Amino acid sequence: MLKAPVNIIVFCIMFLLIICPREARGEEDNITRQFEYAESLFKEGDFYRAITEYKRFIFFFPKEEKAEKCYFMIGKSYFKAKKWVEAIDALKVFTVRFPRSSMLNDALYLKGMAEKNLRKYDDALSTFGRIIKTSSGEYRNKAIYQRALVLVDMEDWKGAGETFLKIPEKSILSPAARTFSSGLENIDNLPRKSPVTAGTLAAIIPGAGHLYTERPRDALVAFLLNGAFIWAAVELFNDENYVAGGVVTFFELGWYTGNIYSAVSSAHKYNKRVKEKFIKNLRDRYFLSYYHNNKTSSNGLMLSMRF
Repeated sequence: MLKAPVNIIVFCIMFLLIICPREARGEEDNITRQFEYAESLFKEGDFYRAITEYKRFIFFFPKEEKAEKCYFMIGKSYFKAKKWVEAIDALKVFTVRFPRSSMLNDALYLKGMAEKNLRKYDDALSTFGRIIKTSSGEYRNKAIYQRALVLVDMEDWKGAGETFLKIPEKSILSPAARTFSSGLENIDNLPRKSPVTAGTLAAIIPGAGHLYTERPRDALVAFLLNGAFIWAAVELFNDENYVAGGVVTFFELGWYTGNIYSAVSSAHKYNKRVKEKFIKNLRDRYFLSYYHNNKTSSNGLMLSMRF
C-alpha cells in the first residue's frame, strides 16, 4: 500500500531536480545575453543604445556581479560619445558606489579627461591628483602626464614642466614628458609682436600696425579706407564745405580709432597663434591616447610618436 506514495514522492523529487537547474540555467543565459548585447552595441560604436542596455541590465539584475561593469560602461559610453557632463555624472556615481573597484582608476582617469575637455581645470587637477595619491605604476604616470597637460592649458609653464619631470625615466611616457618639459623652457623665446608697437605704428600710418603683425591684406584695407576718408575730408574743407567735412571727419575718427584697436588686437592674436602652434607641435610629436581592448576587456594606454 505504501509503494504508490513513495514512487510519487521519488518522481516529484526527480522532476524538481531536472526542472530547477534548467530554470536557473535559463535565467543565467538571459543575464549573459543581456550583458553581451550591451557590450556588442558599445563595440559597434552605438553608444546611446549601449547606455540604454546597460541601464536595462542594472534595472533587472542589480545584484549581479556584471552590474558593476555596467555602471562603469555607462560613464565610458558617454565619454566616447563626447557627452562630457553626462560622463562626469555617471563616473561620479560609479566611484561613489564602487570605491574599491578594480576599475576605479579607469573611471577616475576618464572623469579627469572629461573635466579637462570642459576646461574645468581645478576639478581635473583634483581628479588626477587622486589617482596619483592612490595608485602606482603606469596608472600613476599617466595621471601625472595629464595633470601636466592641464597645467599647460592653464599656461602655468613652470608648473607643467616640473610636473612632467616627476614621471620616472623607466616609464613609457618619459620621452614625451621630457621633450614637453624641455620645449616649455623655450616658450618665452618664441617670436612675439608688441601690442604697443603695433598700436603706435597704426596711429602714425593707418595699416602699418597690421603690416607689422604680418596681416598685409588688413593693412592694405586700413590704409586705403582711412586714406580715402582723410582725402575726402581735406577736399571738403578746402572747398569750404564744413558741414560735410565735419561729417566725414567724424566717421574717419571712428575708422582711425578702429584701425589702432585692430592693430593692437592683431598683435595679441599673433602671439597667441604662435604659442598655440608651438604647444600643438609638442602635443602632436607624442600623442597619448586611451584605448579599450575588446578581446581582453582591458583598458590601456597608447603612445604615438611622430618624427
